[in-house]
Amino acid sequence: MVRFKHRYVLAELVFGNDLLVYNVTQRVVYAAVRDIIEQLHGGYGIGLFTPGMSVKYINEYTRMVMVRCRRENLKILASAIPFIKHLPDGKGGQFPCFLRTLHVGGSIKACQKWLVQHNRQVLPTLLLRCTSEEEKSRMRKSIFDSTIVKEEPWTEGKNDT
Repeated sequence: MVRFKHRYVLAELVFGNDLLVYNVTQRVVYAAVRDIIEQLHGGYGIGLFTPGMSVKYINEYTRMVMVRCRRENLKILASAIPFIKHLPDGKGGQFPCFLRTLHVGGSIKACQKWLVQHNRQVLPTLLLRCTSEEEKSRMRKSIFDSTIVKEEPWTEGKNDT
């Protein structure tokens, strides 16, 4: 039996308006990454990425996204991520944003360690953006609970209803 090695790309969602919190789901990010890979690399890119790619983690407050891909396809994913210019909002429209790659790791644990360290550095600036105490407490809980999502990661075909 062959073991597939994976890489995990941690990226930050950067929106035009820093004050708004957008409701971004794993499915939306997966579709955006898949569409841009199809635009740039065609059927070959989709053939490479469909079996091994998934969105493992997303946090709407810290705007962090973790995408898993197979190790041999990392360069194609890394070349496609900067070309994402918008995400669908779920109402037929789109909001402008882009993804900034922050870290590439060989395991989820390594990415989590890096993410915790990064969140500790960014926490003061994130708390300044909050307008109410309730929002600050949700932000703190979200940052201190830097674990992988409680829900099942979304991959095409697996969660279709």
